[in-house]
Amino acid sequence: MSFIASKSIVHGDLGCRNVLVFKLDPNQPKNNLVKITDFGLARSLKISSISNNSSIIPKRYCALEILRNNDQSSYTEKSDVYSMGVLIWEALSNSEIPYSYIADDNQVVRAKLDNERLNKPLICDRQLWTLMTSCWEDEREWRPNFEEIKERLSVIKPSEVSDIREPISLPPTGCAFKLNVDVSRNGLLGGKFRKIYEAQWMLDKGTGSIVLIEINEAPTDYEVLFYKERDNHQHIINTFGFVENNFRSIMLLQERAPYGHLQELLKKHVFEPTPMVLINIFSQIIDAMIYIVNKGMIHGDLRCSNVLVFQMDSSKPKENFIKLTNFALARPNKSSLLEDKRLTISVEYCAPEILRSVGRLNYSELSDVYSMGILMWEACSQGKLPHGSSISNKEIRQKKLNGEILPRSWMCDRQIWPIIKKCWENEPESRYKFQVLQTKLSSINLESQFQYELGFYVKMNNQLYGRPEQIVYDAEWMRKKKSPIVLIVINTETAECEASFYIELSSYKHIVHTFGLVKNDPRSTILIQERAPHDNLLTLLKRQIFKPSTKILNIIHGDLRCDNVLVFKMNQLETKENLVKLTNFALTCPNDPSFINNRQTSISIRYAAPEIIA
Repeated sequence: MSFIASKSIVHGDLGCRNVLVFKLDPNQPKNNLVKITDFGLARSLKISSISNNSSIIPKRYCALEILRNNDQSSYTEKSDVYSMGVLIWEALSNSEIPYSYIADDNQVVRAKLDNERLNKPLICDRQLWTLMTSCWEDEREWRPNFEEIKERLSVIKPSEVSDIREPISLPPTGCAFKLNVDVSRNGLLGGKFRKIYEAQWMLDKGTGSIVLIEINEAPTDYEVLFYKERDNHQHIINTFGFVENNFRSIMLLQERAPYGHLQELLKKHVFEPTPMVLINIFSQIIDAMIYIVNKGMIHGDLRCSNVLVFQMDSSKPKENFIKLTNFALARPNKSSLLEDKRLTISVEYCAPEILRSVGRLNYSELSDVYSMGILMWEACSQGKLPHGSSISNKEIRQKKLNGEILPRSWMCDRQIWPIIKKCWENEPESRYKFQVLQTKLSSINLESQFQYELGFYVKMNNQLYGRPEQIVYDAEWMRKKKSPIVLIVINTETAECEASFYIELSSYKHIVHTFGLVKNDPRSTILIQERAPHDNLLTLLKRQIFKPSTKILNIIHGDLRCDNVLVFKMNQLETKENLVKLTNFALTCPNDPSFINNRQTSISIRYAAPEIIA
């Protein structure tokens, strides 16, 4: 940077991401070699800048004068010095994104201009911290230049700073039980990060089914505290204590859930709960979370695999009972609490503010709410892994940092979906708290979306026509004599979306009328529609039942298929004696050129416009 400054050039984008490593040795300073790259924002101080586009400013790294003015005079060697201070902070903070607790870059700008500075890294030499803060002086004349920084770095002798957290070989609370005296260990049940064994009480030491959990690393003080003081809630797993053993392992004794965890049950289709049952399960989880938050703690790892099932019934909400487990990442409800080391985090489930801090900061009730939203999505998707298994953690991380969210599963109820999306607000303060989330879920009335019930209001008769994803049945009213009807059974992933368009547009006279949704199988969507007495236009034309003149054809929309036009009245000679209505909204989407259709739906090349095929 001293060389660059001597050439009257400003780099403009200093950060760890623009430092390439050619030699690496964590122990010998002289065995390391790095080179600066990416001069995309570089400019010469001898030539006027062509562009002052504020959208490409690295706002988290750049100097205050650039944020205030962004003109040619703002860019100097001293503006690069400011960024150099941020680079040093980033390196000492284990690659944490500067101001990671703020999602919006524009809010970062406001914070910086309000004189909000980065916090001192947990493991940071005092002399380095003094150097960093001097790089961030508001008045650039007070900042050192790169030659001065080189000189100051050359004389710094960092003190030995050890990791604050020492490994614990045994739980600090001691062991309440002894293996093969109080309990016996039987067969391995499973477990990815912690092995879970079937266990049994000995000598009438206790009753009920139990498991032994073998922990590879010593539990955190927070986890031990949680098991000791905060497991007396009906929806939190009952932990009996630690078990002394001769395997030099840390073993935890807990009650056993007869059905295992929720994710596995959903994934294997052993448990296929209705939306009302899911809401009841969500309510139980949130009830436990409200208790945890009121105790000043958070869970830190909410997901379906950490929900144990003790009772289950796919159709009766009150016959389900769950408990929350796995408090390995439990901690105080303080977003400012800085961990002294990186934690193994689940990118799929954690909030974006945690990703920005590399899993060391920003854990709070609201980050748990974000994870609760992912848990609800997972449950509504029959245990499907968020983002799938074909995408890397790096890609998931980038999607989240870009504000992208998971798509709505076709099985997810339309009233639950807006609540889930609210949990995923980019700014934590915009999310519901657990108490509000509980209220929102309890106010859902799923019965209200079904206007009719199969076998009570309507009767399904023979199949008329259709394709696997959409079948049309002859139907009749059972309660009142009304106009002829059909039942449309939609089984595709876009069923809910298509149904919503039918209902929203049905009031228009030339769109087939939809009476409403039919309560039936939760895995399919059934609609009641009026029946066209003359079938669809394509069939009539093919069979030459209807031979309209050109004058009559003018009433039909030119870019639609004839088999999506239902004929209610027809007269080959009289123009006004014909009535048609549009149907089939499977490909309906917003009238917006920028809209991207991500639905996996086949498009007929014969009918589609060239720009759609391209």
